[in-house]
Amino acid sequence: MKHVDYLYFNIYNYFYKVSQYRPSFNPRMQAMYLFSLGSGGWLLLLESLYLHFVKHARFESRGQSALFAGSLYLLTAFLFHYIFIIKDRDLKIFGKYEELSNRNPKSRWHLVVSLAVLFLPYVALLSFAIFYPRHGQ
Repeated sequence: MKHVDYLYFNIYNYFYKVSQYRPSFNPRMQAMYLFSLGSGGWLLLLESLYLHFVKHARFESRGQSALFAGSLYLLTAFLFHYIFIIKDRDLKIFGKYEELSNRNPKSRWHLVVSLAVLFLPYVALLSFAIFYPRHGQ
């Protein structure tokens, strides 16, 4: 859980610093939704791997898979909104790692790694669609 907290902190810290220099949307919400989008991507990747390699099946239509993906994103968004915003878990994480971040010379690199972890499932899903395309649709 410590690694997930630090990953979330890197994203939240970036949006917090940006909000200090220019007017922007609430950094708590931006970090939470980006983290939710990344987590939803990991769940979609795991679901796709399970369906393809274990069940040897796919969704019957693109609309059905889009509905599943949309509902999964909404579910993760509601769940992370409850955990991070309503329960104020993001503020606890921020307070825990803020001093460590100020002394860390590699904070930019940690942000890049955190963003890469969140976008990696989408690269994998894209490559999965290229190498294992749907036939007949």
